[in-house]
Amino acid sequence: MPLIKSPRRRPPSLPSHQQASSASERRHREKRLHEASLGGCVESLAQLLQEDQLILARASVTCFDETPLHVACMLGYVHFAKALLAHKRDLATELDSQGRMPLHLASANGYVEIARELLQSDPLACLVHDEDGRTPLHLAMMKGRINIVIELVKARPEVAEHRLSHGQTTLHLGVRHNRLETLKVLVEMVRDGDLVNAQDDEGNTILHLAAANKQIETVKYLLQRREVDVNTTNRNGFSALDIVEHIPKDFKVIELRELLVHAGASRAIRFPILTTHQAIVDNTNEENSIVVVDLASVAPPSTNTPSIKEFPPESFSGDIRKQKEDKPKEWIEKKRNSLMVML
Repeated sequence: MPLIKSPRRRPPSLPSHQQASSASERRHREKRLHEASLGGCVESLAQLLQEDQLILARASVTCFDETPLHVACMLGYVHFAKALLAHKRDLATELDSQGRMPLHLASANGYVEIARELLQSDPLACLVHDEDGRTPLHLAMMKGRINIVIELVKARPEVAEHRLSHGQTTLHLGVRHNRLETLKVLVEMVRDGDLVNAQDDEGNTILHLAAANKQIETVKYLLQRREVDVNTTNRNGFSALDIVEHIPKDFKVIELRELLVHAGASRAIRFPILTTHQAIVDNTNEENSIVVVDLASVAPPSTNTPSIKEFPPESFSGDIRKQKEDKPKEWIEKKRNSLMVML
């Protein structure tokens, strides 16, 4: 006789009013958790965990915009972040609605102690890209967070090699956002000539960008580095010196030219035919991308342009001196004439 399996019994469900009450209580606790996160209140967190041991597990599923740990990393609540990680370590790997890990936020805001805790939980977190392709190191460089850069590179040195969508390295970002001191730290830590001379998708090195943005101190620093190639050309065939020669002249441009020439920089031998509005340096949509050169309004350097020394300063200053000397004589003559009239 065949065996007949008894139907599986479903657990008794709660009455509808009790289900509604339970859901309401959960929503209330989630609200309290959010408020505790905004205030960084460790005591409130402990009370909530006593009431519901699964509240953090639920939060990681239901909080789509940001978890309590994301909030703590934005606001710098070290003790609150440590308490969260002590109860649920994998909160460190949760993503917010923009694809950012808590480490992205701690890095951008410069919270070193929180960043250390997160790296202990998961060192690979520093290699994760957000929806804009940026790692925590990219954000730290853009914000000039020197201590964060040190912690991230110590944890995973290869993070310095990660590029953005236009081929820009972390060093390119450092120049674009004028973060010289942070850039120095990264260069010293990595000590990689390939990275210092790395070219973006337009062929620009960080020396190209620094020259185009007239960042004199950055150019000085780069020219002191032996590994920097001063004559690399970009996709348009321009070296750093070519870019400086095509920028409208001012005191900064003159100083940049002297620095580059003294360091052995030279003009490119062959120049491609450029369209009227083609930029020497990439004009991407990247934030703070300010390097645009309209070749229609910039004449190429002329070899026939007379040097400054061909205009004798003596004659110019002599004319001014003569005018100054003539003015008192004219005044005395006028006064003498007026006295003669009065008499």
